[in-house]
Amino acid sequence: MLDKKIVRTVQKRQLANYVGSQRMQEEMALRKLLFRSNQWQKAQIIAVFLSTATEINTQPIIARAWSENKRTVVPKIINKQMVFVEITSGSSFRLGQMNIKEPIDSTVFDITLIDLAIVPGLAFTTHGERLGFGAGYYDHFLSLFSGDTVSLVLDVQLVTSLPIEGHDQKVDHVLIQSK
Repeated sequence: MLDKKIVRTVQKRQLANYVGSQRMQEEMALRKLLFRSNQWQKAQIIAVFLSTATEINTQPIIARAWSENKRTVVPKIINKQMVFVEITSGSSFRLGQMNIKEPIDSTVFDITLIDLAIVPGLAFTTHGERLGFGAGYYDHFLSLFSGDTVSLVLDVQLVTSLPIEGHDQKVDHVLIQSK
């Protein structure tokens, strides 16, 4: 059986090394798939993560949501719990836990109102199994969330199997670029 720590290390290295025009084109193709999906079309409130340097760039997703008058919420860690906070073009941000950008505002958004959650991760299978960064925040959120979930998965993030444990949560839809 694969070891999560080893897979995380390998995946972080692969994502950090995957740069340039090919990656930008793949990210653009994945965002187009998202915007054409039924999940996106019907969603009015979207949870999206604020991407780090190695993750797929989510700024264009946020901009598109706003241009379509969709509300956006992003994660924030408060008292060791991940909550979601609504953002607008006027929101201010700072670096939070794990050096991830988060809004300064701490008004907790009711997750039962979220239609679609765009979920990050390091590795995914086509069946929706995911390996996160190891803090468990998204697994906890996904265990409570009943809306649609989707992950935009770069080729380097797609694996055939993962070391899955009982607390690990799947995403409903894995978007991959069709070759």
